[in-house]
Amino acid sequence: MSTHPDKHAGLEFPFGATRGVGGADGQPIQVADHILGVKQALPFALDHVNCWLLGEPGDQVLVDTGVDVRNTRDSWSEHLSHTTSGDSQARPERVLITHFHPDHMGLAGWFASAGSKLIGTQIETDFSRQLWDIEDQTYAEFYADWYQSHGLPQKTVSTVRENANTYKKLVHRPPPKDSWSYVDQGDTIELAGQAYEVLIGKGHAPHMLMLYRPADKVLIAADQVLPSITPNVSVMPRIKDPNPLKSFLDTLASLRQLPEDTLVLPSHGAPFRGLWAKLEALEHHHEQRLDEVLQACTAEKSAFDLFDVLFGRELDAQQTSFALGESLAHLHYLEAKGLLCRSESDGVVRFVRA
Repeated sequence: MSTHPDKHAGLEFPFGATRGVGGADGQPIQVADHILGVKQALPFALDHVNCWLLGEPGDQVLVDTGVDVRNTRDSWSEHLSHTTSGDSQARPERVLITHFHPDHMGLAGWFASAGSKLIGTQIETDFSRQLWDIEDQTYAEFYADWYQSHGLPQKTVSTVRENANTYKKLVHRPPPKDSWSYVDQGDTIELAGQAYEVLIGKGHAPHMLMLYRPADKVLIAADQVLPSITPNVSVMPRIKDPNPLKSFLDTLASLRQLPEDTLVLPSHGAPFRGLWAKLEALEHHHEQRLDEVLQACTAEKSAFDLFDVLFGRELDAQQTSFALGESLAHLHYLEAKGLLCRSESDGVVRFVRA
């Protein structure tokens, strides 16, 4: 994920352009009728995720959970005990998970163990279980080989090879298939007495769940549209979509059917209005990136060779994974357009202008 100079052009922030919703973790703010925003801390450079509580105790739906660490569990326990009548097993009646990433899926199993019913898309929830079940050594070897095949330095590859299953570290054991109620594009579901249309976002995740409430033009956008950063769009070795950037841009185009003044509730950053301006900015951002990649590939380039072109800064371990996936996403998009072709030598995949 990255920022760009005019990131807030055309946007309005009804609650201020803060980092996330509310103040201290677990202290909610009301962002729309029957919707509370709750910010939970993350142990990453991107240091928070917004979760949404729909409705009131007794008929309450939580959208996304944060990662499975003690601080997040304690935060939810404290908040929910204050919003129910002293119930020591306080929990939302239903938990809706937008996609498989740890900051969204992390505590689904923990809430389910306390009796919450789960809602999600089948593709995302199946994928979460598949990732979680991979043995540590298999997981490490698989990703180390992926890094090596795209030109990353041997020191980085060796570090990855020594890691365990990093997904499992931040995600409670995902609940089994029969624990979920599935929804998909075009469904209308009632959550806490309100009707929501189900929209599916692609590119950032394979089949990410978004919710649109037409009664007052509110979009729970997950990670598809963010106010201050561009969502990470990655080719990932276990995800089947070979051209996620095209999938992402197609989703942005589909969101133009929503009203311009839709209130967007993003998973990171502050709620905002100005959906069309943000869609245009994201499309323009990727057009620029594609042109930069194409210009750089006058000679053969690996995905790692493009890190300086696309990111130009030192990256931590998580950001390195995102950067590799995002470099590949732009390369695959241009390859599918017939503008680049690939070759492989010395075990490294490289791309050059056709």
